[in-house]
Amino acid sequence: MATKNNIRSIRFSDELADLIDRQVGRTFTEKFENLVTHCVWELPQKEAELKEMQEQIERERQKLRELQQKRWALQRAADSLGQKVQQCIDAVDQTMQQLEQM
Repeated sequence: MATKNNIRSIRFSDELADLIDRQVGRTFTEKFENLVTHCVWELPQKEAELKEMQEQIERERQKLRELQQKRWALQRAADSLGQKVQQCIDAVDQTMQQLEQM
């Protein structure tokens, strides 16, 4: 292990002390070093993963918006078609009534 020439004294909360104590290592210093090293090496990777996930979520949201617009357009077309079918039925009924009266 590398020589440890840096001696520092710091104060921190009980919660932070507990967090450090839960890390892998035999001594408090080793646990603290492992926590800092772990954060330094993993944080950029996790930030990149988070950014990719956020971009993927945004792409999926855009797809959802497009699908919703298509669904609304189809619903309007179906409603319009339903109205036209009803008009045709009404016209047929009216024609049938006229034929019966003849």
